[in-house]
Amino acid sequence: MGTTVEERAEAYKDKPRSVSQVKQYDQCPYAYYLARIAREPELQAAWLAQGVAVHSAAEEFEKSGRTMPLEDVQAVFGSVYTRMANEGLEKEPAEEDWQASGPYTGFVDLERRWHLGLEQCEKYVRWYKEHPDEQIWKSPSGEAAIEKRFDIEVAGVKVIGFIDQVINHPKHGPLVRDIKTGVIPKVDDTFQLDVYALAMKRLHDLDCKAGDYWSGKSGKPSRVRKLDIHTSGVEDIFKAMDDGVKAGRYTPKPDSEKCGRCPVQRSCKYAA
Repeated sequence: MGTTVEERAEAYKDKPRSVSQVKQYDQCPYAYYLARIAREPELQAAWLAQGVAVHSAAEEFEKSGRTMPLEDVQAVFGSVYTRMANEGLEKEPAEEDWQASGPYTGFVDLERRWHLGLEQCEKYVRWYKEHPDEQIWKSPSGEAAIEKRFDIEVAGVKVIGFIDQVINHPKHGPLVRDIKTGVIPKVDDTFQLDVYALAMKRLHDLDCKAGDYWSGKSGKPSRVRKLDIHTSGVEDIFKAMDDGVKAGRYTPKPDSEKCGRCPVQRSCKYAA
């Protein structure tokens, strides 16, 4: 027997928070409620499968010490992408009801992102082959910072997550890097990187004063963002989100652009 909405709402008051939770709550608290607490059916999207599959392929490439042949890296992508696409089709067999990406809908987008993902894997391998000086940071015990899990407390709030990479950058020193297969956050949006830098400071006393995003679209890292965990405001952001969930504040924020990409839009009476 499953839990009730009321029971889940109560349980969520004490759950660990994450970057993705904060971003979803900030974008629309009501969407957060529908997706995580009410557990309304979510629209399927090919870009989700692409993102997870490229991350998986990059992780395996890094774990191999960057020796894995490109065709094997792409095979990892293909395996994960196929599995996720099939799981999505089981939940929503009608491809025309999947979320569209611009003019690309349903099966068209599923097929398109298969090829995009393979191309992004090739770009990823090529970038690091051409930039061997950008090495993965390792702890004194030899642990490589690849998909680095963290579990820390921030302003009394338990925060969990995974850091894609920490790079020993030849110019910027230890640098936190997140892999993005889609849109890169704006230059002034450093929240995710700030959280990662704070986590590395807590876990390894490592000062990461810079961060960037490796872009699957461009095939190279974004412009480097300067980070300062002492002035980032991360503590206030997590505290505000945590307080909101504990108080049951799920105020809708209808916006035509955001609602158009919201996975629970079909269940939302406020959708713009």
